[in-house]
Amino acid sequence: MSTAPVSAGKLAFRLPPGPAIAGLWPPESELPAPASEVWPAEPRLWSWGAWYDGELRTVACPQARILAVGQCLADPGRMRADLARSVRDGDWERTTRWPGAYLLLVLENGGRLTAYTDLAGQFPLYYARHGDRTIVSTLATAVAALAGRREDIDALALAAHIVCPGVPELTADRTVFAAVRRLGPGEALRIDPATNTPTRWTYASPGPDGDMDGDASFDESAGLLRASLTEAVALRTRGANRITSDFSGGMDSTSLAFLTADAARTPLDAFVYHHPTAPAGDLEHALRYAADTTAIRLHVTRGSDATLPYADLDARGTADQPDPATAAVARLRLRLADIASGGYGVHLTGEGGDALLGAPPAHLGELPGSGGPRRLAQDAMAFGRLRRVSPARVAHLALRLARTPLDRALRDLAAQLERPLPRPPQWLDAIAWWPPPGVEATWLTARARRDLAELAAERAAQARRDGSGPGPGTRAALCELRNSAAVHRQLADMARPFGVWAQAPFLDGDVVRACMSLPVPRKADPFTVKPLLRAALAGAVPDAVLNRRTKGDYAAEGYLGVRRAATDLRARLARSPLADLGVVEPTRIVAALDGAVNGLAAPFPALDRLLGTDVWLERCLGSGEAR
Repeated sequence: MSTAPVSAGKLAFRLPPGPAIAGLWPPESELPAPASEVWPAEPRLWSWGAWYDGELRTVACPQARILAVGQCLADPGRMRADLARSVRDGDWERTTRWPGAYLLLVLENGGRLTAYTDLAGQFPLYYARHGDRTIVSTLATAVAALAGRREDIDALALAAHIVCPGVPELTADRTVFAAVRRLGPGEALRIDPATNTPTRWTYASPGPDGDMDGDASFDESAGLLRASLTEAVALRTRGANRITSDFSGGMDSTSLAFLTADAARTPLDAFVYHHPTAPAGDLEHALRYAADTTAIRLHVTRGSDATLPYADLDARGTADQPDPATAAVARLRLRLADIASGGYGVHLTGEGGDALLGAPPAHLGELPGSGGPRRLAQDAMAFGRLRRVSPARVAHLALRLARTPLDRALRDLAAQLERPLPRPPQWLDAIAWWPPPGVEATWLTARARRDLAELAAERAAQARRDGSGPGPGTRAALCELRNSAAVHRQLADMARPFGVWAQAPFLDGDVVRACMSLPVPRKADPFTVKPLLRAALAGAVPDAVLNRRTKGDYAAEGYLGVRRAATDLRARLARSPLADLGVVEPTRIVAALDGAVNGLAAPFPALDRLLGTDVWLERCLGSGEAR
């Protein structure tokens, strides 16, 4: 994609591949090819690319129009009624409570736009100022192109993405493009046509003043979860010509498969992945669960040497953002091709379940204030035995976390970036606001580490001014939810060429609200995996599924893949555009790679983030999208 010059008074640009929505305030008289107006004679919002049937939904009245982008599952009558009520009383937020997950764009007569993102952040909105204009789009690359700034890469944002993915406070609304900002989960943006200036705020938050306050009882939350999850599956089943599901044998995807089979009332095609040379442990559970029912028609997708991690990285198509799943692109393409072999349709995944239903180790820092000394002592003893660590150490870390405000944690992070852990973080390290940087921090150049540390110090000062927010456990769960939404968004992007519409019911707004209605510490039970899901789906899903205590482990496949791809990876790192940007020192990454080849503990998640970023940058630089 070539960078065209910006002419006086008009923008010259070429749009990136869609599908996408974009808009300009004030609008242009002519739209760029191949875009077309969302509504006839309304040039402010336009669309291009091939959308799934139902992925764009509109409703209009004389005073306003609404566009829902994503998976809005409300019936047309409710949409029309809520639009009419919102026009009368000005309460547009009621339209964010429809079932499903979607980005909502409200365009009032006169040109005022109000945008609302979904609660998980699966459907973000990007925006930028360009002269006296405001540009918005569902693609960051489109905003950068429309602003004439696609060559401006934010190297510091890339460094934070690789080394500190658990600290979104560092980059806040920054994106990989220096000029482009991101509207995050539960946020709103308004553009007043009188000034064309954007104003943003949080409309839904799990914090003390939010609309997802954790004040429900366990039984109430379980009831809400059962109702919302059942509806999420039923509405999708009702509207799909063909519906399929993951069936890993884990609690989340397998539970969804049983709910879907029950709603469809016909055998459900469900899929489990298995690599014979490096088994993850999922297949035996999936086979056992499927053998006990006629409602599931199980398909086993078998991997090979050609589909190991780090094989054929260039097979990842053009992505809007760096995608860590690029490391597993061969495996993902194999799975998607297998799903698509039976025809186009909706495919359900369990993404988001771990973030919403589990309790990260950081929840222990909330126990001294919510559960009292006895609960902390009991849980510290239980977790210590289960994890084979000192219960006293668990309790000590929990108490220290309870006394550590967010601003101090950010100041500590600034110091840790200069002295990172010499190993990947362990479970005990996660009894913190976030796990400290591991060996991957040494991959950064000295300047990148220094700049990142300075940014952490700036964020610490801002956190101190802003005051309290969610506790460390709630914050960690929300960070996991945000990351899950990003993972699923990128999976859906990769699945689109196969005609597979990947959807994650756990990321629906009502499901998120149901799970977040229960304080995170009350989701924790050292002796029970995901007790909230077990209580919610008891009787609807086989007990054997809800009683599984293990998860699939793909580490063996990672080690096998890195050994086979080591030569290609070394060559890639030697020419890495990340090094050209001054972000990383390739020789240090190669040292970590060599350790992994020899079977030493390896930071595979960080390596995946780095390689995903490297492939994304190389594609952008090679096509002229960025410099």
